[in-house]
Amino acid sequence: MLVTILSILFILVCVLLIFMVVITPSQSEGLAGAFGGMGSDTFFGTKAGQHINRFTIFLAVMFMVLAIGINRLSAGEKKAEESILPSTTEPAPAPPSNSN
Repeated sequence: MLVTILSILFILVCVLLIFMVVITPSQSEGLAGAFGGMGSDTFFGTKAGQHINRFTIFLAVMFMVLAIGINRLSAGEKKAEESILPSTTEPAPAPPSNSN
């Protein structure tokens, strides 16, 4: 149950991280600056870049923490399932031989 909740949160963080990377203003003027254009205008204002960068870093850290957490919990659940299931260490019976 916990893995499912963390997986849903992980997907939400992934979508937000993609969105934040797409809207992050570039640090340089880009192609417009190479040809003398005015490409340094920002959509969200002059100070918005700092907040966007901080939130993007927060989302990236959450991405890593959730990925590691889901991996650890999934491995723990698999070990628990293996310990509950009976072990089959006996060798399989040999198939009958045809003596024609």
